[in-house]
Amino acid sequence: MLCAGEGVSMPVISISQGSYSGSQELAEALHKRIGYRVIRLLDALDGAKRYGISEEDMYRGLDMPANFFERFSRRKERYILAMQATLGELMADGDGIYCGLAGQFIFQGLCGVFKVRLVAPIDYRITATISNMRVSHEEAVRYIREADERRSKWGRQMFGVDLNSPDLYDLVVNLEHMSLDTAAEMITGTIKNTEFPEDCKRQFQDWALEKRVRAALRFNSPFDSEGIEIAARGSDVTLSGGRSFEDTRVDVIDFVSRIKGVAKVVTSSGEVVSVDSTLDSDIGMSTRDTTARDVMLPPDSYPHCRLSCTIREAVVAVSASAVKLEDGYMMLPRYVLVLDDDGDELRGIVSRRELLKGLIPHFQEDRQTADHIRKLVPFGGQTPSDLLIRWTSLFTPAALEASTRSIASIMVPIRGTVQVHDSLSTVISTMLHNGVDLVPVLDGQKVAGVVLMTNIFDIVAQYIMEHGGADRRKPR
Repeated sequence: MLCAGEGVSMPVISISQGSYSGSQELAEALHKRIGYRVIRLLDALDGAKRYGISEEDMYRGLDMPANFFERFSRRKERYILAMQATLGELMADGDGIYCGLAGQFIFQGLCGVFKVRLVAPIDYRITATISNMRVSHEEAVRYIREADERRSKWGRQMFGVDLNSPDLYDLVVNLEHMSLDTAAEMITGTIKNTEFPEDCKRQFQDWALEKRVRAALRFNSPFDSEGIEIAARGSDVTLSGGRSFEDTRVDVIDFVSRIKGVAKVVTSSGEVVSVDSTLDSDIGMSTRDTTARDVMLPPDSYPHCRLSCTIREAVVAVSASAVKLEDGYMMLPRYVLVLDDDGDELRGIVSRRELLKGLIPHFQEDRQTADHIRKLVPFGGQTPSDLLIRWTSLFTPAALEASTRSIASIMVPIRGTVQVHDSLSTVISTMLHNGVDLVPVLDGQKVAGVVLMTNIFDIVAQYIMEHGGADRRKPR
């Protein structure tokens, strides 16, 4: 395995491709040789949720040309910024392999990024498309053609360049002339024999911090980030700007000083050391450096079941469980996490409410009927009388029969997740923006734990009770 410690300044590797050209397989082959973590598009899309952008909007922003409104409002630029900030955090050590959209532009101008363009024969791509999307040969051909045209237009519109231009890449690899293993060996050898400037890693880390600060100001603050100049060096952030910045300078500095990774904020008026108010002296928890991993419950301590389990099995899981918090308090869980059949990836979540609905066979049909009536007669329409849920209906053979259905029939999608290294700012933002009181914590795509609103509220409540009080009220 090639390591940076062998005298080589190893870069971030970005792999770009046309649809289904083998980038994930190439990334895995490189991972085996150099040990870098592979960052897939789904990892990045999930991480970008902290900036209030859904996976669907982010994918569309990086894949489809802008419409008139998006061109007029420069809406597309926000997707690039959110992805830059997300990848900068996921690759905090200055290394990693990214196989996803727009990598050739996201890392533009950085010396510590090795950009690869992967080209595959059309037959290879058609076979891969059929296998992954389960479509016909004709549908696969049409999908590839439309995707190539769409992304080519996106590149010309956003950056005025042809995505296939070799000038955008450090290396173009054509799988028509070599295998994936041969390509991985060639890329590894090229990197090993390339002399990267010594400060490339520091440059990448400075870039990553600057993008995270800029994204936090733009997406998660009330301030106008357009008029703020931001520069990062090490863990110090320098801010400057015109009139709009000066009008809010104190509040902006306070906001930036609380961002994870910022040790000091520098302005023309002087320096401000980062805020690091300790919340729990026993475990050293602070407002700045605490992550989701620090407060999450391990997955084994929270009810969960596989996608193939039944409603009855989920009822048993939640009814027979009690969650023990760090202070010894026993709490009855309200949800069941639904994992894939391998037990690795999170597929959905089921609440006690959904479990009860699932035991009433006519509930969904009646609700749909009621919605239909309201649409037809929006002012005063009456819903069927049997929409009243009968208590006794939960103790019938029909309810027992309903309990044998798959949990997949009643589970709901996850509305927000965080990664293990995400800050508590990301955790609370995810909870409040999505209106949820349980947030799954992922390590890549695998479930690493859950954070409950109870955990977050107790931390805040402790601070308010210990540091607040009548003596802090200002006289009127």
